[in-house]
Amino acid sequence: MRKISFAPLMLLALAAITLVQVSPTQAQNIGVKLKQDAPTTVVVPDDQVVAVVGGSEILFRDVRLAHQYLPEQYRGLAIGKVYDPLLLQLVERRLVLLAAKADNLGNDPKVLAQVEQARDRILEQVYLTRKINAIATPKAMKEAYYAEKDGTGGPEEVRASHILVETQEEADAIVAALDKGGDFVALAKEKSKGPSGAKGGDLGYFTKDKMVPEFANAAFALKVGDVSAPVKTGFGWHVIKVVDRRKIKGPTFAERAPEIRQAMSQAIAEQVLADLSKATKVEMFKLDGTPGPTPPIGTQAK
Repeated sequence: MRKISFAPLMLLALAAITLVQVSPTQAQNIGVKLKQDAPTTVVVPDDQVVAVVGGSEILFRDVRLAHQYLPEQYRGLAIGKVYDPLLLQLVERRLVLLAAKADNLGNDPKVLAQVEQARDRILEQVYLTRKINAIATPKAMKEAYYAEKDGTGGPEEVRASHILVETQEEADAIVAALDKGGDFVALAKEKSKGPSGAKGGDLGYFTKDKMVPEFANAAFALKVGDVSAPVKTGFGWHVIKVVDRRKIKGPTFAERAPEIRQAMSQAIAEQVLADLSKATKVEMFKLDGTPGPTPPIGTQAK
């Protein structure tokens, strides 16, 4: 079996691990997963020590979070399958961390500046995330989904048949024959020049965007059972009969949830920024130091 190496991306992935908090329920689920996938039945608690480096303990929680932030191609592997290389990476990082602390890098002005910048970014992210989570709840997302579904639903389809001929005179004659009780299927098989003629003109179900505009507009204007007047397109002259209409089943909530969440998050963040900018004096300056205009912020920008 080929050796798995996470070295190129592990440091970047692990850099964010300590910023994430996991609930006891999530931790319990991870334990169950390890129990199912490992060769032996075992549930590992988060606080179990898995390595000691120079007196500094590495816990199973560190391994679990490292697994959570693996590159996508490895994330689907059971944690038991990648435990050894993950733990080795954590040991290597702890060695570097201890050496950095021994060199007193924690008091280096450049390091402190980077830490402060990282802290600010974390505070910004956590503030917005909490605001979003308070509003974009599963209940609110489902309400948005059902409102969207009730308002639009899936696209409409019609099932139609047609008889395609070359001239308007031929099309008028077919309409006249149908008005006298002629059979549409029989006439299509006898008269239609299109490939659907052999099937009685049946085109199956289609949405409006699948046909040329002249044909689609005429078909979607008909009720079930109605026959159109002759319709001219680039293919010739059509006599159209609508056999059925239906709504396509729209996407499920699970399918739409990520997009709904994204849209709600964007709207909430914009509203938060707008509210903050109204409550806080904001001044912006040009490169030469003179006062500049302050553009609308958040929802005010729309």
